[in-house]
Amino acid sequence: MKNLKSKIKLILLSFFSTILLSSCWFIEFAWNMACTYVPDWDHCFQFIAVQSSSPEACENIKWTSFKNTWSNPPRDKCYMQVAINMWDESICDMMKEWAMSYTKTECQSWTRTKLSSTLEQKIKELDSKIEYSVWFKETEALLKSKREAEEKFRENFQKLSDIEKLEYYTKKKDEILVWVNDQDLKQQIASSYAKQRQWFWWDTLKELDWLKKITEIETTTKRLDENANMLVDTVKTTLVDMVNNEINSSKDAVLDEAKEKMLEEVYKRSWESMKYTLSNLEKMKETYDKWSEYYNSVNEKYEKLKESYEKIKEIQDKLWKIEKLWKEWKLDKGKVEVLKWSILLWEWLEYATSYVPVFWSTISTVSKETFWVVNEFATKRAIRTTSIDKCIDDPLNCNTDDITWY
Repeated sequence: MKNLKSKIKLILLSFFSTILLSSCWFIEFAWNMACTYVPDWDHCFQFIAVQSSSPEACENIKWTSFKNTWSNPPRDKCYMQVAINMWDESICDMMKEWAMSYTKTECQSWTRTKLSSTLEQKIKELDSKIEYSVWFKETEALLKSKREAEEKFRENFQKLSDIEKLEYYTKKKDEILVWVNDQDLKQQIASSYAKQRQWFWWDTLKELDWLKKITEIETTTKRLDENANMLVDTVKTTLVDMVNNEINSSKDAVLDEAKEKMLEEVYKRSWESMKYTLSNLEKMKETYDKWSEYYNSVNEKYEKLKESYEKIKEIQDKLWKIEKLWKEWKLDKGKVEVLKWSILLWEWLEYATSYVPVFWSTISTVSKETFWVVNEFATKRAIRTTSIDKCIDDPLNCNTDDITWY
């Protein structure tokens, strides 16, 4: 019954003090008074101190069980929790750190770790808001908040011990590289990172920033190269099959409907993906110093892949124009087929033969010996003229007699 009355007094006191008065000091005073009615009042004071961010409330923790040891572990724990909650390691100096208690060093370490984690999360949230911000003033304010958070994070990070910095570096490095499974890509990242690390070995945060950027740009480059090679490889395979059909059959070599759909689907998916990835790569490239060694390396790959994209786009544009002429009844189906496959054979054959992937791991699965058959066959049978462009420009006078698509 006595415990029940104490609980009722605690509930009533806390309720009325919160509802009737908004003054923070009075609420804290009311809670302190309420804790005197709770059997485990030391933990009650600890709760108040943490929730109100008031280290002074920790002074109320007596804990007579440790009286003879000249120590008060519960009070020290209270200071430590308030310090962590407030991200203020100066509160750790209030600890006595006698027998069976936490140390000031532990308190400072955990406070810094908690602050680092909190600031990192805040920076991520600000990045997300900046990406979707619309108004200039809004963006400017968010960028200012991000710079302040980054400065505070760096200031706090410098206070970490060498062991803590190493642990942080190892953890973040694993997080950055966790999705990199391709061995060629790993080697490329390691090589690029090693060359740049000499400039930042003394600054862990800059090291990690460069590793993250290099991983992003090399992964994007790899993906773009795979998209380009996927197109080239698919066309190579298609042309090989087409030529083999022609060689082994007296009939005209005609791609069946399934293969035609597959080719168009790969075109659509890979070409659109290349367009998006190339745009991302261009943005990343601009973040580097134009005179740096790594910029030159990235730019060389970028220009090669951009040239690949533009060549593929040029071929795709011609195919679209021919399809459009057919839909507009300006060319009949027979001429459309001849034009379409002559473009595929000539334009693609010329490009696919000279294409060399940026990453050797994405090299074509079609053997040189097999593809040589296509190249030799096309050289002998097809006639390269300007008739394709003439047909696109002047479909009414299109003459396909001197064009062979096989």
